[in-house]
Amino acid sequence: MSAALIFGGSGKESQIPELEALGSKPIVQSIEDSSVDDLTATIKKHSPNVVIWSAGAGGGSPERTKAVDHEGAVKVFDATAAAGVKRIIIVSAVDIRDRGNKPTPECKRMWDVIGVYCQAKLDADRDLVTQNDRRKLDYTIVRPGSLNTEKGSGKAAAGKVHLGKSVSREDVAEVIVQCIENPSTIGLAFDVVGGETPIPQAVDEVGSKKIDTFEGRY
Repeated sequence: MSAALIFGGSGKESQIPELEALGSKPIVQSIEDSSVDDLTATIKKHSPNVVIWSAGAGGGSPERTKAVDHEGAVKVFDATAAAGVKRIIIVSAVDIRDRGNKPTPECKRMWDVIGVYCQAKLDADRDLVTQNDRRKLDYTIVRPGSLNTEKGSGKAAAGKVHLGKSVSREDVAEVIVQCIENPSTIGLAFDVVGGETPIPQAVDEVGSKKIDTFEGRY
């Protein structure tokens, strides 16, 4: 199993015991206040095989959303490359794309309600893809739909899927694990919603068919 360094959560020290109980080694470090050099040092110190970006401002102010979901993500992309780690998996959001492209995004209501968040995710995803000639990362972009806290079913729908059932956070975590284990997903972005396909099969189909839901949409 790969050793992963995960950027996520709200950075609260009160969460440390719960995370340690799960077998992780939490680090409290501000994405906003850290430079690329700071983040590079953190990554090098822990020598992961894979970096996972799953952080977000959590519906904060527009300025903080941009600082974390876009600018913070880009700093981690640069730091991952500078630290010499090739594999990175990022958690974005379903149907994120340039709204000037056709057809109109299926999740129009999401853009209308939390457009700043959607734009920040789009800017980060676009940067990861378009700047990869420079960084040379082995990236995968996982784009879940609405999330729930139910126990994972071990099943999902993945790829070019319509907006549908919400997906559990536990199942999204399993999708990420399968991406780590499945190098055929490198260079792809795919949507994930609740479904009936076993997650290993769903991820394998995305990789084997080279399904990229971001292609031509940025």
